Amino acid sequence: MKVSKDQSNENRLSVLTAASTVMRAQGIAAAPLSDVASMAGLTHGAIYRHFAHKTDLAAQAVGFDFERILALLAQQGMTFDTYTRTYLSARHRDYFPWGCPVGAYAGEMGKLPPEISTIFAQGVQDNITALATLMGGADAREKATAVLALMAGALAMARAVVASDRALSDAILHSATGMALAQHRGG
Repeated sequence: MKVSKDQSNENRLSVLTAASTVMRAQGIAAAPLSDVASMAGLTHGAIYRHFAHKTDLAAQAVGFDFERILALLAQQGMTFDTYTRTYLSARHRDYFPWGCPVGAYAGEMGKLPPEISTIFAQGVQDNITALATLMGGADAREKATAVLALMAGALAMARAVVASDRALSDAILHSATGMALAQHRGG
């Protein structure tokens, strides 16, 4: 049975959404395509109608993740303070399947094929540009680069210790929030 173009596009979006969720939760390398297919409500073989192989799917899922974050950063009324407090919140720390791809993927990116890491690097560049726009000022890009590194690192650290030391995890988020906001205010 032939699938309509609209249904094919919906299926592709379902696979990207599922891949994003599964890969964030389990890591790109460890994420089984069977879990992606199951979450998308499709067969394992249906994934290959849209993506040549797992590397292709992972690269496109990383790009998809950055598109969602960049749309969030570009929302009407978004401020640097709001973004920072949301990024460094316990909710973002505790919910892996959504959020910034930098914090989710940075730790494993250096071990992945260039098809994935190139998309990731472009996403980081675009994320820095969007943060710089929120921050404004002559040195905004340099500050945005430092702030993204601070926030992604803090998020990764907070996630790494939360199961064994929630107080430390909360302190990491709190301290990083203060530092990021101080950078924006020129402190």
